[in-house]
Amino acid sequence: MLLSEQTTLENVSIKPDNKHHILIVEDERSVRDPLASYFKSNGFRVAQASHALEARHLLGRYKYDLVILDIMMPGEDGLSLCRSIREKLDIPTVLLTAKAEETDRIIGLEMGADDYVVKPFAPRELLARVKAILRRAHSVPSGRRVPPNKTLQFDTWRLKTGERHLIGEDEVVVPLSTGEFNLLLVFL
Repeated sequence: MLLSEQTTLENVSIKPDNKHHILIVEDERSVRDPLASYFKSNGFRVAQASHALEARHLLGRYKYDLVILDIMMPGEDGLSLCRSIREKLDIPTVLLTAKAEETDRIIGLEMGADDYVVKPFAPRELLARVKAILRRAHSVPSGRRVPPNKTLQFDTWRLKTGERHLIGEDEVVVPLSTGEFNLLLVFL
């Protein structure tokens, strides 16, 4: 692979086996282990973490293509970790939780999750959702992605990429879902 002058090693994904690398963060071993086995049997490289601190350690050491994240964990919860991932890294996140209320789903998506799957779930459906998210995430070349904490101006609007919201000329802040944010980036 030849690197252009503008390409850095940070944004080159080295996948010697061409498999997507996912991180499963789930405190229940009875869910985590079978899920990891299922994704491995479907061609993914899988790392596992049983809590947020372990996940943070792994996220700091390795490059992942996607994180599957339980919300209700001891210590730091999944929503807090999701927000941190969204602020610091460009990694799609799927929340996996027993919380099925509409409000919980909305909060999860507003925290930056790309999808929200309620337990119990069908592994095939989760796999299909993960593949769809990865297709979308990798359809935009990494060189075209906007770095965090940039402000993009168009007409009378400003898009704050770090906070993932829009500000109108009246200074009213409009929070964006992940889908809205990504679509707006494509247009800009």
